[in-house]
Amino acid sequence: MSLPTTDILHLAAGVLGVATYMLYYHKGEHHLYPWRHVQAVLTLGILTTLTIKHLDPSRYPSTTTAAQTATALTLTFLSTLFASVLVYRQFLNPLNRFPGYPLAKITGFDHVIRVARNKDMFLKLHDSHKKWGKFVRIGPNDISVSDADVVRVALGPQTKCVKAQWYTLELPAASMHTTRSRAEHDRRRRVWSPAFSDKALRGYEARIKGYNQALIQQIEGFSGKPIDISQWFNFWSFDVMGDLAFGQSFKMLSSAKGHWAVDLLAKQQEGAGFGLPCWSARLLMSIPGARKAYYTFLRFSAEQIETRIGLQGKQTNPDITHYLIDDFLTKGLEGSERQAELKKMYLDSKLIIVAGSDTTATTMAFLFYYIAREPGLLQRLREEIEELTGRGEFDHRKIQSAPLLNGCINEALRLHPPVPSGLYRKAPPEGVYVGEQYIPGDTVMLVNFYAMGRDQSHFVDADKFIPERFSTRPELIKHRDAFAPFSTGPYSCIGKNLALIEIRLLAAHLITKFDVEFAPGEDGSDLLRSHDHFVVALRPLNLIFKKRGNESLAH
Repeated sequence: MSLPTTDILHLAAGVLGVATYMLYYHKGEHHLYPWRHVQAVLTLGILTTLTIKHLDPSRYPSTTTAAQTATALTLTFLSTLFASVLVYRQFLNPLNRFPGYPLAKITGFDHVIRVARNKDMFLKLHDSHKKWGKFVRIGPNDISVSDADVVRVALGPQTKCVKAQWYTLELPAASMHTTRSRAEHDRRRRVWSPAFSDKALRGYEARIKGYNQALIQQIEGFSGKPIDISQWFNFWSFDVMGDLAFGQSFKMLSSAKGHWAVDLLAKQQEGAGFGLPCWSARLLMSIPGARKAYYTFLRFSAEQIETRIGLQGKQTNPDITHYLIDDFLTKGLEGSERQAELKKMYLDSKLIIVAGSDTTATTMAFLFYYIAREPGLLQRLREEIEELTGRGEFDHRKIQSAPLLNGCINEALRLHPPVPSGLYRKAPPEGVYVGEQYIPGDTVMLVNFYAMGRDQSHFVDADKFIPERFSTRPELIKHRDAFAPFSTGPYSCIGKNLALIEIRLLAAHLITKFDVEFAPGEDGSDLLRSHDHFVVALRPLNLIFKKRGNESLAH
C-alpha cells in the first residue's frame, strides 16, 4: 500500500490539529492532568511512526525514516493546534471586548509576570481596575470584577455560578473549602455547624482569653521597646487555632518563635501568590518533591488528629475538632470508608488552621496600624470599651455591639480584606449579567474584594479610614454588597463569628491596657506592601506598646 504524498499527510495533520482544538480543547476543563496531554502527543508520534512504516515500507524502509516523517507530522499537528488557540483568543473570543493588557488575551502568564516579583496581585489588580474600570481581562478566560453586583451574582444564595478550576489544585484531595461539589460542601458544612453554634463559641472564649493574656505578657516584656506586632499577632492566631483544631497550641507565644509546621504551611501558600494558570500549577505540582511541604504538613495534621481522636470525650471544654470527631465516630465506618473520611478530616483540620490564623492576624495588624496612625482613635475606643465593660473581667457579650470598635474592625476589613484578590467563580454555561454587563458562559470571574472596597462608586472617600460609616454615618456606604470580607451565600465563612470574637476580645484588651504608637522610623508602608498568597502574608509593623500610666480599670 502506498501512502498519499507528504504534502497531503501534512495537510491531514493540520486539519487534525484544528479539529482537536474545536472539538476538544475549545470547551470544557483540561487542566487536571497536564502530563497526559504530553503523553498523548508522544503516543500519537509513536503510532504514526509504526503506521506509516507498516503501510508504506518501500517509502519508509527503516524506523528512523518513519520516525522523522512522524515527527514532522506531529509538529504540523501541534502548530495548527496552537495556531487555532491563538486565532480564537486574539480574534474570536467574546471576552475580547473587556479591557486589559493586550497579552492577557493570549496567555495567563502575562499576569504571572506582573505579580511574580513582589507577589502583590491585589495591588496590581487594583491599579488595573483604576485604569480600566470594574471589569478587567486578566487571562484568556479570566476577568477580575470589582462591581459590587458580582457579590450577589457569583456568591449569593441564588447563584448559578460554581467554584472555578482554581479549587481543584489539591485534587484528588478536597477539604470543605476546596470541594466543588455543592452537595459534598453542604454535607461537610452540616458536620461543622455545631462547632460554631452560640454555645460552642461561648466555650471557646475562655481558651482565647488565655492566649490573649500570654500575648499581653510578651508585649509587657518589651518594656516600651519596638515590637514587630505582625509577627506576634501571627504567633497568637496560630496558637489559638492550633488549640481549637488539635487540642494543643503550637507554643509560638511561649517560645517566642515560629513552629516548623506553620513555616511549612506558609511556604506552601507562597505558590498562590504567582497566580499561575491552573494547568501549569498542576504541572509543577506533579514534579517529584514539588509538594513536599504540602504532604509533610498533611502528615503532621494526620498525627495531630489521630492523637486528638484518642482524647475524645476526655476534654472539659470541647474544641472545633471535637464536633468533627464526634460525627466521625458516630458513623462507625470501617476499612476504606473510614480512611476516606479520616483524610477529609485531616484536610479540614488544615482548613481550620489556614482560615482561622492568617486572616485573623491580618485584621489585627491592620486594625492596630490605624489605631497607631489616627490621632485620638485609641482614646475614643478606650472610652467606649470601658463604658461597656466596667471594672470586671472582659465578657464578649458586653463588647460585641460596640459601634466604634466594630466600625474600626469593619473598616480594616474593607480596606485590607484578608483574602485581598478575592475568590474565583465560574459563570454558568448560559452566562450571567453583573449589573448591565453580560459575562459569557464558563468565564472565570475573580470577585475582587480589595478593588471593590476602594471603589468610589461603592463608598464615599473610599480610600479613607472612617469607622463611622458602619454606625453613625451610613450615607458613606453607597453599595452594601461591596463589603463582604467573609464572603456570602452558601460558601460564606463558617468561622466568621469566631474570628470576630477573637478580634474583639484581643483588641479590647490591648486598647485598655496599652498606649500604642509607631516605632521610630515606622509609618506602616512596609505592612501596606504585604504579600498576596491568596491570604495576606503580613510584612513587619513595628509598634511601641506602653502600659497606661494610670490604669483605672482592672481588666
